[in-house]
Amino acid sequence: MSETNEGADPQGEAEEPSEAARPKKKRKKKAKAPREGVPSFAQRFPRDESLDALLAAFDRGDYARVREDGARLVKSTDDPAVRRAAEELLRRIEPDPLAKYMLLAACLLLVFFTVWYFSHRLSPTP
Repeated sequence: MSETNEGADPQGEAEEPSEAARPKKKRKKKAKAPREGVPSFAQRFPRDESLDALLAAFDRGDYARVREDGARLVKSTDDPAVRRAAEELLRRIEPDPLAKYMLLAACLLLVFFTVWYFSHRLSPTP
């Protein structure tokens, strides 16, 4: 039993479609090189001198300066992209709302158990 290629080309190669008939591949845009010394979430922030100073302070951990200068930058800038970036930095240094509620619950439990302990003491039996 031999296998034969009945529908095959006599030369053994299929004819390739011409360049015009072949669909063009979309080229991917090259990503911009990441900015050095900038946190990953801030890669999309616009380039601005005062915003870059805020990012440097944020990266150093100087959150008091970020809080002061960020609020000042939000009020003083005319560029909406810089304003949004400064607001994003200010949002990132705020405590998590869930952490606030958990701290409040822990304080309330401490007060409750303290009151419970002193109000339900067992008196010594004679």
